[in-house]
Amino acid sequence: MREPYRIAVWGPGRLGKLCIWQAIERVELELVAVRAYSESKVGLDAGELLGLAPIGVTIGNDVDALLKIECDAVIYTAHDQGTYHTDDEILHLLASGKNVITPLPYQNAHLFREQEFIDKIKAACNEGKSVFHASGIDPDWMSDRILLGLTGACSDIEAVKLQEHWDCSHAEEGPLRYVGFGMAPDEAKKITVTQAIAANFTKAIVYTAEKSMKVKYDRVEESHDYIPTPVDIHEPFFIAAGSVGRIVHRMEGFVDDIGLEAFFTIEYHWLIGDGMLPEGVSPGQYYVATIEGCPSMRVSLDLRASNKSSERAYSIGNMIVEPSYVATIIPCLQALPFVCEANPGILPSFGPSLNWVKDLRDSVAST
Repeated sequence: MREPYRIAVWGPGRLGKLCIWQAIERVELELVAVRAYSESKVGLDAGELLGLAPIGVTIGNDVDALLKIECDAVIYTAHDQGTYHTDDEILHLLASGKNVITPLPYQNAHLFREQEFIDKIKAACNEGKSVFHASGIDPDWMSDRILLGLTGACSDIEAVKLQEHWDCSHAEEGPLRYVGFGMAPDEAKKITVTQAIAANFTKAIVYTAEKSMKVKYDRVEESHDYIPTPVDIHEPFFIAAGSVGRIVHRMEGFVDDIGLEAFFTIEYHWLIGDGMLPEGVSPGQYYVATIEGCPSMRVSLDLRASNKSSERAYSIGNMIVEPSYVATIIPCLQALPFVCEANPGILPSFGPSLNWVKDLRDSVAST
């Protein structure tokens, strides 16, 4: 049996802390380095950052020193600003010889990013003999592996829709106000940074579905809705009736020769409390997948701390962790063995083994 996978975490925020926790808990992982972006974390022991016992790994920000530490992969969890400001740092890591795995919106980036950037990624991987892979809960685990896997039972498909319902009630007031909660809808619409962040993720989902199902979109449309609450909301902070209680980020791909409605739709619903769930969605339905075809199907999936209680979050050290965050970082760690065995370059999402395609002949066209 091989030695544990040595990982470095770049960006010990919420996801980065979860990665550190996994490295502490799992015998097949060894944390060897942590790179911080805020001075307040530099010099702390990585375990103590989580409110746990020290583990002997000191958080640093000296990039040159950190790059000298041997590791199997950098788990890159830096803060996402919606502008791909992380491009240059990722390229530098790859060129220096570090494999990079990230939950940031780079899933199948070759399908929607500009060719110049893809060429840079490939060149950096060639220079460093390294591998680049992006994964996460959605894009990837839910949208690619599960949703597209469901289409494998269909002989025909008219429309596919995936809705994610994230109850933000456990989030802090500052970030919630920043994205538009509690504001007048017309004012919230002016906050374009969160629209860009969401769009970078939904692009990966929409264009991966186009490639996997072997269709060709005639157009892709992006929209954002800011829905007022009909009653006052008091937790996690006061939101007056008429102010934004749910935000919807949507992207749709249209295939005209299949039908007038969108062939593929992804919707992110950020909401405060069960009272702001969209019509037809019940409490606990974190994901709802709807496929109109032969056969048609509707599947809902809940994520919770335990099926034996009503708990909606985990307590880990000094963190309150929603299950969706665990399900975001785990696919990145599951990819480690494959990244370590892959040839230098971009390792695409794994996807389902079989899914619906418009023309069955296309399913083996590349083999």
